[in-house]
Amino acid sequence: MSEKITIIGAGVSGRALALYAARRGADVFVTDSRAELPEETRAAFDAADISWECGAHTPLCCESDLVVVSSGVPESSPAVAMAREKNIPVLGELDYLAPDLHGKLIAITGTNGKTTCTALTAHILRENGVDAVACGNIGEPLAAHAGKGHGALVMELSSFQLHWNTRLAPDVAVLTNLAPDHIDWHGSYENYIADKCRIFLPAQSGGYAVVHEADAPRVPKERQTVSLGQGDFRLDISGEKVCLRQGELKRLLFRKSALPLIGTHNLENAAMSAAAAVLACPGIDTEKPLTSFKAPRHRCEKVAVKNGVLYVDDSKGTNVAAAVTALRCIPGRKAVILGGQGKGETYEELARVVKEQAFAAIVIGSEAPAICAALEAAGYAPVIRAGGMEEAVAKAAEVSRAGDTVLLSPACTSWDMYKNYKERGEHFAALVGKLS
Repeated sequence: MSEKITIIGAGVSGRALALYAARRGADVFVTDSRAELPEETRAAFDAADISWECGAHTPLCCESDLVVVSSGVPESSPAVAMAREKNIPVLGELDYLAPDLHGKLIAITGTNGKTTCTALTAHILRENGVDAVACGNIGEPLAAHAGKGHGALVMELSSFQLHWNTRLAPDVAVLTNLAPDHIDWHGSYENYIADKCRIFLPAQSGGYAVVHEADAPRVPKERQTVSLGQGDFRLDISGEKVCLRQGELKRLLFRKSALPLIGTHNLENAAMSAAAAVLACPGIDTEKPLTSFKAPRHRCEKVAVKNGVLYVDDSKGTNVAAAVTALRCIPGRKAVILGGQGKGETYEELARVVKEQAFAAIVIGSEAPAICAALEAAGYAPVIRAGGMEEAVAKAAEVSRAGDTVLLSPACTSWDMYKNYKERGEHFAALVGKLS
């Protein structure tokens, strides 16, 4: 008799989980609270003989032996509550897939920088002939690669996925940084940190952890810590040569001149990525692949130079920490475009950094009143309100001069005006392209 499995959520990861469970011979039922499933998802479920419901979670979702939650499903989900009330085991996506993830496992998380690090780590490995796949929150979902014999899986993992993790213990775990984010989902910053640190479950051989020096105390003693900063085993980015040092031993990772990415934060991303790749696969070349790497879109991406002004798209900067990092790491005079839909964060720190780093702030979106109030409280005068992106780009061009940078780093999500940050970034780039 086949195992009966309920998948909560029919998004990208939930759909892949359902199809994978069906391929393994399970009797699969999917429950989703959305009013309607996309036609493509319905067709895939029908072809795989997967039953489903949408619009609400009904008792049908508890007619199973196991419930698996897809990425983003919180503890408060009614389907989770019903399953637990009936003593049905509830697993997260990572726990369900962990036994079937093969090859070298490199897991990457953090508040910001994780997508760049995931893409770059996989790129370095592929350029060295390793069959490496970037998956998880980047590219294809994890379930699409479960059970396959890749040389390496480089996984971008969100705090939502890691919240449920009790089984996945990667060979190399990378924590890029920590700053307040998704507080509404996790309930507190302390809970968010605790969930992020579930990436450090000890591997069979202990494994490595690549972290900033400040986060090294969060790594369990079973893992060998490589810290960006001080320590016996560390990443040294102080000179032209970026090196991995252990005691008196030194391994060159790359020269800074080889790095094509904008900003000092991307130097740190590149150092952590190169370290992760070489720790997983010793003996590879980590410098040459950097020269051919193209960063993921909308992350401090150079759009164009118009009238001597550099326009940079950091639309993926959807929280305060990301915007603060971009402002601090991109040199020169800057005008910054801020605003969108908030995530429950406060803007005091953002206002302080804008005051230090930007000669003008153009503010848009539903969170504009809160951002403007924080800027005013910080004593920052050159605030410009704009009705939307078109007006914001026009005003930024008007106040900038040759040698300046106009930075779109909103510190907010895009959902009040756009479907996603990609659409926002594309609109920004299109408007810049139209500037005379």
